[in-house]
Amino acid sequence: MLEDSPEVQSIHRQFKDINSLFLSTVGSLVKFNMQSSPVAQDLVHAVEMLKQLEQNVDLHAQKRQGQLAALMGTGNVINSSLGLERVLDEVMDSLIALMRAERGFLMLREKNGELVAQTARGIDHVDLDHEAFAVSKTIVHQVAETGEPVLTTNAQQDSRFSFQLSVAAYQLRSILCVPLKIKDDLIGVIYVDNRAHIGIFHESDLDLFSAFADQAAVAIDNARLFENLKAANEELEIAYQATLEGWVRALDLRDKETEGHTQRVATLTQRLSKELGVDAEAMVHIRRGALLHDIGKMAIPDAIMLKPAGLTDEERSLMQQHPVFAYEMLDPIDFLHEAIAIPYCHHEKWDGTGYPRGLKGDDIPFAARIFSVVDVWDALVFDRPYRKAVPREEVRKHILEGAGKHFDARVVDAFLQLDEI
Repeated sequence: MLEDSPEVQSIHRQFKDINSLFLSTVGSLVKFNMQSSPVAQDLVHAVEMLKQLEQNVDLHAQKRQGQLAALMGTGNVINSSLGLERVLDEVMDSLIALMRAERGFLMLREKNGELVAQTARGIDHVDLDHEAFAVSKTIVHQVAETGEPVLTTNAQQDSRFSFQLSVAAYQLRSILCVPLKIKDDLIGVIYVDNRAHIGIFHESDLDLFSAFADQAAVAIDNARLFENLKAANEELEIAYQATLEGWVRALDLRDKETEGHTQRVATLTQRLSKELGVDAEAMVHIRRGALLHDIGKMAIPDAIMLKPAGLTDEERSLMQQHPVFAYEMLDPIDFLHEAIAIPYCHHEKWDGTGYPRGLKGDDIPFAARIFSVVDVWDALVFDRPYRKAVPREEVRKHILEGAGKHFDARVVDAFLQLDEI
């Protein structure tokens, strides 16, 4: 709860001083046996009125403090990164509390110009059926068309609503409806009503409601922009992923000898990464890196890539540059920065005898250390044109012997514990 402001505290002190003065005067009259005099009675009555006035001031101050808290809460929503649905819920809950309204609802303008109900609330913050607000459509459309707020303190006798039978049927007494605007553009309408006499809205409430609506409009617009940006990023990511998959298919079409290898190693690398405790976010980049592990071979001439005979030392040296070519291809693409480790480093070895940079031990990125085990496994356990598949038990033994030399022993241990390998 907010503390009393210095102004409210000052008013309380003044009330206390005046009350003390009245009581002192009454005490003096009693001293002179004048407690029954008209003056004494007037003073007693004045003390009672003063107490009532102080109570009214307290109630007014508490109401304004609550309103200030609601406005501050709306400001917090504006500065948050909440989604649109959450922002709308927060706005309506704050509004019901702010205006002490029985009901309220919010409509937003769609791209086609149509106003669509988004959320409706009762005083207990329970969602209401949007049809319950069908009675208010005329008011809403009036506000939307004119851009001007509507306030009535007695809808039953307001000539503007004399032809609206639903206003009488629902016994609506006080209504507030204001536009939601960003600069001069209407983005929606926000509405509250009350049936009880004690819930009558006044001009001061309209000013407060309008200030709230200005903040709410900003919060809603920000949430819409955030969701649109999120959707655009998701579409862009889908496009990037489709491009990536296209590269992989192009590489498979070029190198028939390893067809299917890329998808298999990507899937198995994910399994092994999960076994090693890699989190979901990092897993996305590991899969991309696994899919692109041989993308650098796109830069190797067909005469070398597809050569049926053994390679010369010069040709082998060029072939061993494909991780560097991969790095040069992928580094300019921000989307793939965190996936580069596997294409660039999967031929490095734990003992430092690998290529292209001769990295050793923990200097080799963890993702590349995971992948290198999977890559060797798949290369050996499947048929190639120049040899038959090696029995799996022999491959398991070969990988175990490579622990601490070719491979990270921790990764080998996790790999050999996987089921169905």
